[in-house]
Amino acid sequence: MLITRKRRIDAGIDMTPLIDVVFQLLIFLMVSSQFIKPDRQVELPAGPMESAPGNPDDPHLSLVITADNTILLEGEETTQEELGNKLRDVIKHTDIDALVIRSDKSAQVGTLLPVIEIARESGIMSLAYDKKNELTE
Repeated sequence: MLITRKRRIDAGIDMTPLIDVVFQLLIFLMVSSQFIKPDRQVELPAGPMESAPGNPDDPHLSLVITADNTILLEGEETTQEELGNKLRDVIKHTDIDALVIRSDKSAQVGTLLPVIEIARESGIMSLAYDKKNELTE
C-alpha cells in the first residue's frame, strides 16, 4: 500500500516589501522632524509699522525676553551679567554680529533697555526687533 503525503503549500509572507516600507517611513519622519528646539512662545507687541528691517536668511543671534523677564540667548537661559560675556564669545568665535530681540509685550522695559545696551557694548553691529504688524493682523 502506497501512502502519499500531501505536499505542504508554503504560505509564508515575503517580508522584503514590508521592511522597505518601514525604512521609507522612518526616513520620511527623520527628514520632516525638527531637530532644534523652538523659542519659547512670547506675545509680541503690536504696532502699525513693520518690524525693523533685517534679512531672515542672514546669520543672526536670537534673544528672547519672556513675560517673566527671563533672558534666553539662543534658547539658553542667561542673566544680564552673563549676557555680555556670552555675546562677546559668540562674536569672537563665529563672526556673527547681528541680534534679533523678541520681547514679550508684558516684559519690563527695565529688562529690555539694559539688554540693548549690553548688546551694543559687546560688539553687536546690527540690532533688530520682532513684533506683530497691526495692519496685517
